[in-house]
Formats: sequence, structure tokens, C-alpha cells
Amino acid sequence: MSEIALARQSAVEKSKPARGRPRDTEKNTAIIDAASQLFLENGFDGTSMDEVAKRAGVSKQTVYSHFSSKEQLFGDAIHITIEKYFPDEVLKNVEARTLEADLTSVATKFARLLMSKDAMAMHRVLVAAAHKGPGLAEIFWEAGPKEMIVKLAGFLKVWVDKGELEIDDLEKAAGLLISLLKGKLHFEMSIGLFDQVSDEALQAHVHDSVACFLKLYKKN
Repeated sequence: MSEIALARQSAVEKSKPARGRPRDTEKNTAIIDAASQLFLENGFDGTSMDEVAKRAGVSKQTVYSHFSSKEQLFGDAIHITIEKYFPDEVLKNVEARTLEADLTSVATKFARLLMSKDAMAMHRVLVAAAHKGPGLAEIFWEAGPKEMIVKLAGFLKVWVDKGELEIDDLEKAAGLLISLLKGKLHFEMSIGLFDQVSDEALQAHVHDSVACFLKLYKKN
């Protein structure tokens, strides 16, 4: 584990309440919601912990009792965005029909997350803050893309175990599928050519992405 990842893990541990004192989940949620809004409105550099406290309706001390740094808040805001669009229940409740049908269903949900306004806005915030060095980028990676890859790799393993996919490196394959799902549409959105994708265009894009993926990994 890198020094940055260790630092983030330490920050998460520091944000946990003392034993016997349950975390105030309502305040925690209010703080993350406020931070997410401010990051999208003002960027990472333009957001302060004072502003987060004011928007959340809590004291600055309360913010720091839940989150040790603005960087940790940024990571948690990304994590919440993923849970909003792609909760764990999505993978647990797949109908287990056919490989292509289930992969298309999961891929569609991933694509909706990737193309969501929240995800695109967070991506732009990260790009704008890239000058701060690799620390923020790694926090984004750990809370966002890496978590998505791990979730998708778990789904792919089910079909490897069933003998329908032939994959040596599950996380590599998951990363490739996510790259296919981003494709041209994500690039066009990231530079502001348009801000949303029609359902028809999204479904066509997902269909092509899944077809390419299965050509590589479907067991003959």
C-alpha cells in the first residue's frame, strides 16, 4: 500500500467515533452532502471546511470530528456518488438469465453512473485540481474507479466460475470493460459537447461495448 493510501486509511480511522459514542449519521450525511454540492459548485480548491460547516448547518469542530481533512471528504463524496447510482444490491439482484443479458444489464447501470451529471462533474473537479499533485488523484482512484473495478470483477468471476468466461486477470478485464463503456460518449461529455445521453444512444453504446468484451473473453 502506498504512503498516500496509508494516509487516507489513517484519516478514515481518525474520523471514526470513540467506542461507546455512535456516529451521528444525520450530521455525517449532511456534511457529505454539503461538501459534494460545494465541490461541484466551487471546485476542490474553492471549497473550505468553513463553507462545508456552514452549508451543513454544523460547527467546523463537528466537521473535523467526522472527517479529518478536505481530501477525505472528497473521497467520501465520490464513494457516495457510486453508491447512489450503483449500490451493491445491483450485483446481488442480477437475475442470472444468460451471460449476455446479465452483462448488458450490469453494463447499462455502470454506463449510467459513468455518464451521470454527478460523476462527470466530479471528474472535472479532479482535472481542475490536478496541479495539487498525485495525492488527490489517488484518493479519487481509491474511492471511485478502483471500487468500480473491484465490484465489476466480482460479477465477472461468477461467470468465470460458471465456465462461460475465460479471464486470467479479473480486475484487468473489469477495467477494460469500463474503458469500453466510457468510450467516445464519455470523452464528448467531458469536454462539454453535450451534458446528457439519450436512452437510445446509451443502449446502443452499451450493446457495442458488451459485444466487443464478449469477443475477447467469452469461452468458445
